[in-house]
Amino acid sequence: MAKAKKEVIVYKTIKMKGTKWNQNPEKYYMYMECKKCGAYDNATETSKAITCSKCVESMCEPPNVKQPYQKSGKPRGWAFMAEYVHTDGTVYHKGVEQPKLKGKKSVTVIVKKKTMTKKQKERLKWTASAKIAGLKKKLIKAKFKKDKKAIESDIKYLTRIVIGKRIPKDYHERLYGKKVS
Repeated sequence: MAKAKKEVIVYKTIKMKGTKWNQNPEKYYMYMECKKCGAYDNATETSKAITCSKCVESMCEPPNVKQPYQKSGKPRGWAFMAEYVHTDGTVYHKGVEQPKLKGKKSVTVIVKKKTMTKKQKERLKWTASAKIAGLKKKLIKAKFKKDKKAIESDIKYLTRIVIGKRIPKDYHERLYGKKVS
């Protein structure tokens, strides 16, 4: 019994100068006929058959794109609060809805922390460095040890602000002599 020989299909190949952005326009590249549509596509010297990118794209399913995140209307960390009452009156205890208490409690008011903007921090650093310059002049003129210690502690306090390591809570009061509320 003789074995049946498989029929070998030979696809057309041509050599062309590079035309794509990542190809050298002076070199010749091998192009082979796609086995599905017949369009010529880039191939290696040892390739037997190729499938072009358009045919591969048509064979695959389109990618599953997730919908963007939708806001729930609740503040950040509401699920971790001991008790949170939504604007519609729904009450949550540690993220679990309590339907028996709906509409019986007042809405939770969230107070945001006051944070400094980049410009405010820069202004603070600038004023602190200006104060340091003035304090250093005072330090040179100071005669007593008790005066020098007070000035040095102020300089140390202000250098922390200039470096940006830590901006204390009472920075405004100490720099300008007045409280901001």
